[in-house]
Amino acid sequence: MIPSFLLQKEQINFEKKAVKNNLSFVDKTMKNVATFITASFSQNYTSRKSGLLQTTDPRAKVIFMMCFIVLISFTHSILTQSIIFILIFFLYIFSRLTLISAYKKIFVIGFLFGFLIFIPASLNIFTHGHPFIILMSFSGEHKWWIYEIPKEISITFEGIQVVLKLTLKVINSVSIVLLIISTTTFERLVKSFSFFKVPGIFLLTLTMSYKYIFILSRTTEETYCALKMRWWNRGALKDAEEIVTGRIGYLFRKSWEKYELAYQSMTARGFSGSVNIYNFDKMNLKDYIFLSVTVIIIFSLILINIKYA
Repeated sequence: MIPSFLLQKEQINFEKKAVKNNLSFVDKTMKNVATFITASFSQNYTSRKSGLLQTTDPRAKVIFMMCFIVLISFTHSILTQSIIFILIFFLYIFSRLTLISAYKKIFVIGFLFGFLIFIPASLNIFTHGHPFIILMSFSGEHKWWIYEIPKEISITFEGIQVVLKLTLKVINSVSIVLLIISTTTFERLVKSFSFFKVPGIFLLTLTMSYKYIFILSRTTEETYCALKMRWWNRGALKDAEEIVTGRIGYLFRKSWEKYELAYQSMTARGFSGSVNIYNFDKMNLKDYIFLSVTVIIIFSLILINIKYA
């Protein structure tokens, strides 16, 4: 016999209700933590693709990166910076990387740490030249500290060129570093640094710090998800603050315990304080061709910069 309450039909209201999608501070923090973990896995995925730079020796890529960073820093021609930008763009294509996600990060960093910082250089207060747009006018010239404020403050053509050149330098530097990081695993990248006689203690500290940050991020995400599924937003604010405060200490203790287990496993496998990462495979013909082309391109760009600087 079926109970009577099971035979009753419940009236369900399907009216849409406005739902706020604003994330709290904790949710935003967890979103950033998840982004870091996703980026770490994404790097391992993209570095194993069958692209141009993925199959190149890490030592050749580090030499390529350092040479181009120095070249970007010391070249002052917009034409040279534009050629470097196009060259790196094609390297992204040949390395089979996702252009939209990569250049979205590059342009955001270039806009924040390039354009916004250097945009005052376009004013005739700092860069004298032919006026492009007059912003404001005064009754006469003024002098403030070491700066001479002209009668008309304007954006100059020469200032625009300076801002464009400096912004391109930031974009090219960020894009080439992101290119090497995206096509090389963290372990191989650190190992390649040892070829250039970087101290082993520095490489060991860098590796263990990266591992600890990854473990801490993963532990934070797991703890927060478990807490939110069981209790979050169901009690008073004071109780929530007490629980969060206690969880902060737990997170560091838990991540440190995992870190200690990782260190003990290293010790059990023969770790004695020094890391032997100086054994390298021989570079093949493709790597030497890559370095030779890099040298030719660098000398060509230097000649272009001398001519058009």
